Amino acid sequence: MKRIYICYLLIFICLPQINAQMKKMKDVEAFNKRVLREAVSIKSIESDFTQIKHLDLFNEDITSKGKFYYRYNDKISLDYSSPTKYLIVINADKLKIVSDGKKNVVNLKSNKVMSEMRSMLAACMSGNISQISGYNMEYFEDTNSYLIKIKPTNKSVQAYISGFDIYMDKKDMSVSKLRISENATDYTDYLFQNKKFNTLTDDKKFSVN
Repeated sequence: MKRIYICYLLIFICLPQINAQMKKMKDVEAFNKRVLREAVSIKSIESDFTQIKHLDLFNEDITSKGKFYYRYNDKISLDYSSPTKYLIVINADKLKIVSDGKKNVVNLKSNKVMSEMRSMLAACMSGNISQISGYNMEYFEDTNSYLIKIKPTNKSVQAYISGFDIYMDKKDMSVSKLRISENATDYTDYLFQNKKFNTLTDDKKFSVN
């Protein structure tokens, strides 16, 4: 009985702290204006990234690392270096995957998760978050970050994705973390570190040929 009491006590102590981390954003309109204003000056981004895939079925998360590249307009590359070499390139409506030296290029529409991920990242980086359609959106913030929680209303999208959590750094309005939730228990986190802006001068990183 004493142990149960202690557990309940810990829950009530911790809950206010958890809730206090992120509060409802007070001025969403001002936030959207700032995202748009900051995005005008950003033509490309490159950074390190860590991908953490959590599947409730397994005891341990699957962690991968690599380089992330973005270039206006809507060009994305995820160049994995560990635990294995793997490349994903999104350019216009083409998706290229290179694994074990074998290249496969398909229409992006055939991969719903990557298609929606491209749309979310591109919306943030182009400043067009308020123009995202087919989703319910909630806005939160703490001292250092903004959080946009995005849930699809389209049932065909819901079959693949239950929601996106996009964390943006208040210093430069860049995406610091992206969580893609497949369902209530399974999700993939992308953490972006060591970001460099406007360093890419051509589209070599985004070739799908």
